[in-house]
Amino acid sequence: MNEGRHIDDPTILEAARMIKAFKDEFSAKTCNSDNFMTITELEHLWSELRKSTDVLYSDMIHGLMGEIDERDMIGKKKENTPSTEST
Repeated sequence: MNEGRHIDDPTILEAARMIKAFKDEFSAKTCNSDNFMTITELEHLWSELRKSTDVLYSDMIHGLMGEIDERDMIGKKKENTPSTEST
């Protein structure tokens, strides 16, 4: 299993790309008072970022869960669990 995520990890890079795109669009639509974004546009932009990152993080968690060696964990659990024999 991975001991840590590195800066060149595809998930981290994709999340950073999504956040940068959000910030760029937000900045572009809030720097000009003549063409300032509406609350509806802001809510839509924020909603799209949340949906995209939710999927990204869900995929990341699913991938990490798939890396778990369950047989090793079960074996260790059995070794450390006291037997409950009837008397």
